[in-house]
Formats: sequence, C-alpha cells, structure tokens
Amino acid sequence: MASHSSCEQSAATSVDAYASEPGLLVEDNVLVQQSLVHALEVIGFPAKFASDGEQALAMLQQTPYRFVLMDVQMPGINGIDALAKIRQLEGPNCDVPVAIMSGNDSERAAATAAGADGFLTKPIAVSDLGKTVQELIARARREPAK
Repeated sequence: MASHSSCEQSAATSVDAYASEPGLLVEDNVLVQQSLVHALEVIGFPAKFASDGEQALAMLQQTPYRFVLMDVQMPGINGIDALAKIRQLEGPNCDVPVAIMSGNDSERAAATAAGADGFLTKPIAVSDLGKTVQELIARARREPAK
C-alpha cells in the first residue's frame, strides 16, 4: 500500500467527529474579535482567537480546529499569505476549511485563488456568519493519520 499524507490517508469522516473542536477566529481588531467570538458562541460555534497570522499558524500546528475565519488586513503576515501557509500544513489542520473576511469585496478573487472556502464582507451580519460557518463545517473532513 502506498503511503499517503494525513490529508489523503482515510476516507471522509463525519463532521460529527470534529464537533467538539472549536473554530479559530483570526482578527487583529479587538472590538471586532470580541463581537465575532461572542456571535459565534451565541449561534453555537465556539471559537478561540488569534490576533494575527503568525499566532494563527502556531495555533494550527498544535490544535485541531473545526474551521478558520481570517481577516485579510493584519499586521505581519496578512490573511491571504497566512491562508497559503495553512494550505501547506501537515497534520490535523491540513484540510481545515477557511473563510476570509474583509471590508473590501474586491479581495474575494485573491482569497478564492489562495484556496479560501468562503468569503465574508465586513461588516458581518450574524445571519451571514452563521450561514458561512455552517457551509465550512459541512465540508468533508478527513481524520488525521494515527
């Protein structure tokens, strides 16, 4: 049997296997961060947060996450560049679904080209947030190699 990466090794696993994992919100604006984490909690999708792309990448290398919501404009590594690095990860987050958030809808094409699974335009309505997260977690996930 040929060896495969952890993202290719097993058949798609039920999203329920990941139901206990939080999401990851990557946002540098503290007020936006607090309001989105609260909104996610209220609609049933608890999330941890990172303040920038570097912190998010470190967190993604240590802990499995159900989804990632990432701002584009952040200090240091921006959301599009961080997404490209996420897509190169190995382990439990190699196929984590990621939605990019931006106040500028013109960044949608760059987000899609970088491998984003969704896009949210700021300001974000709670209904749009819920719909996007539901779409992200509905994507098939693969169980990492043991």
